[in-house]
Amino acid sequence: KLQDITFPNFYVNGKEYELSYNLFEGMYENHNNTEIRREAFKVFSETLEKYKNSTAATYLAHCQKDKAISEIRGFNSTTEYLLHRQRVSEELYNRQIDIIMKELAPVMRKYTKIIGERNKLDKVTYMDLKIDTNKAFNKVISVEDARKLVEDGLSVLGDEYKNILKNAFNNRWIDYVNNYGKSTGAFCSSPYGKNSFILISWTGKMTEAMVLAHELGHAGHFNLTNKYQNILNTDVSMYFIETPSTTNELIMGRYLVNNARDEEEKKYLKSQIISRTYYHNFVTHLLEAAYQREVYRLIDESKSFSADDLSAIYREVLEKFWGPDVEITKGAELTWMRQPHYYSGLYSYTYSAGLTIGTEVSRLIEEEGEEVAKKWIEVLKAGGTLNSIELAKKAGVDITTEKPLRNAIKYIESLVDSI
Repeated sequence: KLQDITFPNFYVNGKEYELSYNLFEGMYENHNNTEIRREAFKVFSETLEKYKNSTAATYLAHCQKDKAISEIRGFNSTTEYLLHRQRVSEELYNRQIDIIMKELAPVMRKYTKIIGERNKLDKVTYMDLKIDTNKAFNKVISVEDARKLVEDGLSVLGDEYKNILKNAFNNRWIDYVNNYGKSTGAFCSSPYGKNSFILISWTGKMTEAMVLAHELGHAGHFNLTNKYQNILNTDVSMYFIETPSTTNELIMGRYLVNNARDEEEKKYLKSQIISRTYYHNFVTHLLEAAYQREVYRLIDESKSFSADDLSAIYREVLEKFWGPDVEITKGAELTWMRQPHYYSGLYSYTYSAGLTIGTEVSRLIEEEGEEVAKKWIEVLKAGGTLNSIELAKKAGVDITTEKPLRNAIKYIESLVDSI
């Protein structure tokens, strides 16, 4: 993905544009110019398709390995084995996917209509789902300005947390440069007894401040966990792993909305919360999870699959979620090729699981302030001494019920309605 696949440059109205994995995902996928965005998608997808069979063969070998280990260890299914490591039940896993597929879909379809109207699109396609609803506010932001936003927005979390953020910025924990061959997306690694290492490919868009807050959420979490727990108690349940990161995004988002200069800026910032935080974690990764669930069902039935089988499964998931409101263009079905998360067990659905808890925690912090924030810091210090249900409960959220998930969907709907 990062070394063998090279993308040709593409042309729009006689002008040449460079294309790479990072440039597509960071620059062109949400580009405001419809011709540039759609041509980039076309060339990107045509290039990906050349590698679909080797990618599918690699993924098949990985899934078969998971199945073999699950059988050796006496599990009833591969899914049961993968969830055992997360210390979470199949009921919570399936609930997360099923409710979002059914109840969030109409809300997001409503949002696509706003995208189409505001951008004067004749039709909304899969290539248009990540664009802004208001181009006027799409300003470039520097690393220094983003730092100030992050530090101010997360200041509610207290002095100890603020010191971690300062260390991250002052002591160069963060790699910003968009180099050729660099891993796509952003991530954070926090080895025990050392500082965190954060990778991000800076494009200068406002969304990068949210990405930065997200990765610093991982850094803050594990710096606190590693400080207050011994090395045997730092393995946090994967179900909870994306909670601190997505909570940071929402604390930041609420802070920015509350400090907006006027109603139009508020609408823009609310759309950023949807298009960056919720779309990425509650839609993109959740649809991947729905696709991944079907793949492991095939594996548990001792069936194989080809690249075309994976594309058919992914397209079916997309069509089920978006319905007739979004045209699923050719190339959309190849989205299964793009994520490294599939090689980390059932990781994709944990973004929505974490964000479900994060929605409630950020709301409680906004409404009740310092006391809830202090309680949240204690949760981050707990590490692996508690399971996901216990960690969420300590933060004031009961994930044994469907209420937090439905509250998150209601919050997204309230943002859409206000826009």
